[in-house]
Formats: sequence, structure tokens, C-alpha cells
Amino acid sequence: MTEERILELFRKAEHFLRVNGFAQEISWCDNRIPFDDVDAQRFLHEYAWVVFNSGMRNRVIQQKWADICTVFIGFDPQKIVQDESDVRDAALMVFGHHGKVEAVIQMAKKLWFGSYMIDIFEKVKEDPLGFLETLPFIGKVTKFHLARNLGFDYVKPDRHLVRLASKYDMTPSELCNVIHEKTDRRVGTIDLILWRFCEQKGQRKLLLTGKGEDSS
Repeated sequence: MTEERILELFRKAEHFLRVNGFAQEISWCDNRIPFDDVDAQRFLHEYAWVVFNSGMRNRVIQQKWADICTVFIGFDPQKIVQDESDVRDAALMVFGHHGKVEAVIQMAKKLWFGSYMIDIFEKVKEDPLGFLETLPFIGKVTKFHLARNLGFDYVKPDRHLVRLASKYDMTPSELCNVIHEKTDRRVGTIDLILWRFCEQKGQRKLLLTGKGEDSS
């Protein structure tokens, strides 16, 4: 049955990731705090993560992320605003995309000034996907990524998930919800596990055989 095949793939995907160094990533996604508990620093951190990953290979950003966090002073909006010029110069030395660096700095300013921060948080609560898509460098797909990282349970319909779901004549959301209904795992975690598995194992062979590059 299709559901059994999907569940088998999910179990295999999670096992593969756990034995290959991704257990902490799964745990983080399982234990995401709800949006009501997100503060300005956490919001800026997650916004920056999605912005810098946009249009880039995830591995590239992972390699640079520790340095990016350092030059943005842990994404503390107050510290960024107080040292804006130096932060900008240091950030551009690490990641030379003026638009993305400036987007993070400008978001820090909005989050530091109370009235703007309150307005942002209220708009996210009212319409998470609709509002997040209006932010610089957040688009029709990455809005799902940011919403998930901010504590909402959405599936990001990225190319890996779209292709994998099509194998079962489903959308990414339908695929993840089948697994959710059978396992009671968070939809956002299911999304992460399937995406990371595809990214690690090799999309083409996974789709052809259901096994990926290594059938172990």
C-alpha cells in the first residue's frame, strides 16, 4: 500500500539522518518554541537564516553560519543598531551580498524599536504566510521555511519535497500529513526529515529506486 511505502521511507530517512550526524537538527525541529514565545533576537536569527540560505546551497551557508552569527553579534537587534557601521562592514567581509546584509540590518532596526516590533509580531500572528512573504528576500516558497522555523507547522514546498511527493501523486503537504496522521510527529519535523534525506542521499536515485545512493 502507498501509505506503508511512505511510512517505510520516512522511518528509513529518520534513521539515516540520526546515524549520520543530524539527530540534533531533528531534535531542534521537534522542540521548536511556539511563535508566542519568540523574541526579537530569535526572530532576527531565523529571518537571517532563511535570507542567507535563499538561492544558495544549504551547505555553503552552514559553513559560514558561525562567522555570520559572530559578525551580527548573535543577532541581538540592540547591539546591531548601536554598532551598525562596523556590523555592516564585518558582515560584508563574510558574505558579500549587500542586499541580504542590509535586509538583516534593517530588520534589526525594526525589531529594536518597540512599536515596529509589536506591529511585526501582530501581523505574523494574524497572517503568518501572507505577512512573511512581504519581507525582503522572503518569497512564495521561503515564507513556509521561515514560518516553520518561527514555530508554525507548515511544509515548505521546495523542489526536493515537490519531486518526492509527486512519486506518490501527492503534494508535499499531503505527503507530510499522511505521515503525521500515522505517527503524530510534527508536520514541520516531517518536512525537515524528508528534505534533509533527499538533500543527503541524492534526489535522482531516490526517486527511481526509493533507496538513494546508499541502500543501507
